[in-house]
Amino acid sequence: MMTGERPGTMCAPGYSGHPLEVIPIFRRIRRFPGRSLVFTLIWNAMFAAVFTIFAVLFDPKVNVGRALWVNLVVANCIGFLIQGGFEIGQRLFGRWLGGASFGARAVYYSSVSLFGVFAGYALGSALLDWPGLWRSVLSPQGVISILLLSLIISAILATVFFARERQAKAEMEFQRERARSEAAEKQMRVAQLQLLEAQIEPHFLYNTLANVISLIDSDAATAKHMIERLIDYLRRAATVTGGADATLGRQVELLRAYLDLIVLRMGSRLSYRIDVPPELSGLPLPPMLLQPVVENAIKHGLEPKIAGGEVSVTARQQGDRLLLAVTDNGLGVRTTRAPGSTGLGLANLRERLSTMHGAHATLAIEDRQPGTRVTIDLPMEVPA
Repeated sequence: MMTGERPGTMCAPGYSGHPLEVIPIFRRIRRFPGRSLVFTLIWNAMFAAVFTIFAVLFDPKVNVGRALWVNLVVANCIGFLIQGGFEIGQRLFGRWLGGASFGARAVYYSSVSLFGVFAGYALGSALLDWPGLWRSVLSPQGVISILLLSLIISAILATVFFARERQAKAEMEFQRERARSEAAEKQMRVAQLQLLEAQIEPHFLYNTLANVISLIDSDAATAKHMIERLIDYLRRAATVTGGADATLGRQVELLRAYLDLIVLRMGSRLSYRIDVPPELSGLPLPPMLLQPVVENAIKHGLEPKIAGGEVSVTARQQGDRLLLAVTDNGLGVRTTRAPGSTGLGLANLRERLSTMHGAHATLAIEDRQPGTRVTIDLPMEVPA
């Protein structure tokens, strides 16, 4: 004897509200077609077994087989009629029930149960071809028994439904708290990324402005050109770091503007090459991911080298991964810094990758002798 699913009612995931689910083992059974009907059949069989045991206790001479058969037929008639009653009731009164008071719903459960019990006995007596069963139901003692049985069924159903609603409300509150926690965590990650990004820019700007000042008297044309390229660079940087269009292509444009500035400063001592397939340009990419690596290559690998050298940037797709590599033919990591040191830019970059992707993104540094290769391996995001 059970209720059907109540689509309009709050319920925890995986919990259908069937009375049989008061037994934990049945709550763990996954949903499948006809699950509620199977559960109702089991529930009815349990009721039939209980009433058969009572019949034997009150009358040891009773025919156990006959009693079990009668109770099975009647229990299934009652159970499935109650199930049907609740299915119809849900369709007719589902919205009203969602906001009804405890008393109103208790009356509803009792009414459907009472109808199911009386109709079930009537149907059972007809199926068993036993008119005496129906006459006993209509007797004063039978009516009292039916009322008590209906009260028991109503109490069970009310307990199941109210327990389900309490569990559902607790689940909804948990989901709201988790959403708030995730939102706060996201804001914290954004703030952390902004803080780390802010540490990348200053030394580059200071060096560029210092170069401009040193060139104003000796080479005003170059100083003017450098200021123009700096303005172009800052415009592109504002677009990329603002996150409005943080793509690989945008970062490559920013990187070209940056390298053009460095070429003005280093002259023929620096050349660069960027190899990024056009089909990868639209891929989303966190801002300022490539520039710190290029800065690091120039500062530690190429500037200290008298002859200078070349820095190259490549991007490749490997399955669902994006591989970004920055290679230089400078002095290498071993000769320019202490063992284990990777510089502020790369240290910040490691933190950013860890914050954004956890263990799913890596940064590898390879000493190539001469030069260094830094490879960033991260999940490839598909454009929205």
